[in-house]
Amino acid sequence: MNSVWALLASIALIRTTLYNYLPEKLRLYISARFEEWTRRFNTDETMVFKDYQSSKMNQLFQAANLYLGESLPTISIPRVTVEKTENVRNLTFSMEKNTEMIDVYENIPMKWKYFSDYSQGMSKHGIRWYELSFHKEYKSLVTNCYLPYILERANKIKERNRVVQLHTAAHDFWTPKPVIIQHPMTFETLAMDGNLKKELVEDLDRFMNSKEYYQQIGKVWKRGYLLYGPPGTGKSSLIAAMANHLNFDIYNSNLSAVSSDFVLQNLLLSTANRSILVIEDIDCSIKLQNRESGIEQPIKYQQQNKVTLSGLLNFFDGILSCCGEGKILVATTNYKDRIDRALLRAGRMDMHIYLTYCTFSAFKQLALRCLEISDHSLFHHIEKLLPKVKVSPAEVAGELMKTRDPKASTEGLIKHLEEKVNLIADGNSEVSPKHHSSLSQTSNCQVHKSSISLPLACNGASMDNVKSPGPKPDVSVKSKLTADGEGDNNFEKTDLVRDRSSRHNILQVIEDMEKELLSYKEAIIALQKKSCGTLNKLAGIKATI
Repeated sequence: MNSVWALLASIALIRTTLYNYLPEKLRLYISARFEEWTRRFNTDETMVFKDYQSSKMNQLFQAANLYLGESLPTISIPRVTVEKTENVRNLTFSMEKNTEMIDVYENIPMKWKYFSDYSQGMSKHGIRWYELSFHKEYKSLVTNCYLPYILERANKIKERNRVVQLHTAAHDFWTPKPVIIQHPMTFETLAMDGNLKKELVEDLDRFMNSKEYYQQIGKVWKRGYLLYGPPGTGKSSLIAAMANHLNFDIYNSNLSAVSSDFVLQNLLLSTANRSILVIEDIDCSIKLQNRESGIEQPIKYQQQNKVTLSGLLNFFDGILSCCGEGKILVATTNYKDRIDRALLRAGRMDMHIYLTYCTFSAFKQLALRCLEISDHSLFHHIEKLLPKVKVSPAEVAGELMKTRDPKASTEGLIKHLEEKVNLIADGNSEVSPKHHSSLSQTSNCQVHKSSISLPLACNGASMDNVKSPGPKPDVSVKSKLTADGEGDNNFEKTDLVRDRSSRHNILQVIEDMEKELLSYKEAIIALQKKSCGTLNKLAGIKATI
């Protein structure tokens, strides 16, 4: 025992002597030679992964953290850190300081150790790092196979654990604190034509599995979808289902709030990879006309446009759209024919999805979801009624949810649909002339039948009647109104809701009135074709004076 202590004392004395009397360069040379000599007897190699490298987060450190954390619940280890934040779906596991674990890859043991030093570094985490030790003969395998495998697995874990968030644009930037979306809509619960739903899901899955194929053919890995159809037919619900299916964040932009094409490009660049960029109501977000419609914008409207057609085309598939990967762009509109055809071509809008009113196929999906029935003796009545009325899937779902009893719920829906059919048959969907009288008084314009001819007779100026280019309205006005707003026939207030005993009938009248106003909007747009030329000429004359 004494000889051991004497040997240790001698070693300490020699070390002190060398440190005090030998020059620094000589000491370093002897130390390096000694480590080189001892390394010959060591068969292991060690790689170090620090959390930050040159002030930037080390992706390998992050990947190792996710990859090892997934294995921790299944192995025996003395201490494990467990946490859960609102930005992840599942529990997160990580190693404690100065602990180690063994991972097996291709039947080869890989020893991982985790260290941290809070006395160094500028961040609140100090310095953190992993050390990976393995037999030196497997160095090539670790570098070329094991580490890329960890990066790939970590990306999949990250995508699976993250929650879907909604980003909105404000003051030309995306909001710094996105909102977590907890929308329950999925493709399983979405009431949509079965064949169309299947086609869309297959297209999304095919796109997600085609990253290498897009690179092979030299195309940017992105996809565009146009959702169009009447209001209330489920366009927003479909977007939520797409986000939940892909686990993608949603970036929602209102083009009317974007100040310029340059800002629009910056918004595109700042969207994350594997996300859905939504432009709702693209036909009315900005004054962007279909160039094939033959309607030229007046100069004052052209000057008001913040985002141009050229800027929007570059946004869809310009050089900046190549920045990033896995991005999906979704545009919605109620009127597809108002959109310039250049925006609709493949490469910008690759798939056009028409969402119509509730069909019998969509109804059966709603019945299965709301009432847990796939068939009923009353279904054939509903199948006959649905083509006769315009009712949204949301409205049908609301009727079915009034009671959980299948028979009572189905009978209630049949009654609801029959009331709509009777309103159409009895002419009760017509709007009272008294309502149009108030419109006439406000605008001081003469309004004829809503077939629709709408002459400009405001403030004494008259023009020829201009036929509306839009769809024919669903409601009509029986009586012709005069310029002072008085109709040929006088109706009492009770005539507006004649023979209607339910609140739904009143809502139906309001819907019909909204449709009438939309038809007026179509006519006004058509009048621009005649008025814009005059406005431009006047502006030119004014500039020369």
